[in-house]
Amino acid sequence: MMNETVDIRLIEGRQRAEDQRRLSAGEVTPEQLQRENAIVQSAADILHVDFSPKGTPEQWARIIQDLERD
Repeated sequence: MMNETVDIRLIEGRQRAEDQRRLSAGEVTPEQLQRENAIVQSAADILHVDFSPKGTPEQWARIIQDLERD
């Protein structure tokens, strides 16, 4: 069943062994492996999100009124 606990270190160990095998076999270069294992694949994955408020105070007042009415 899926309720059993999982030892993440065991999974990580298996993945490292597979990475080592691929390196030894010449399937990947160290650079390719590093890119594959990176949490952020590229700078394009990091997006700047602008959370600053948009609209005029009058627009926000109207939005708030509409929300309060509903």
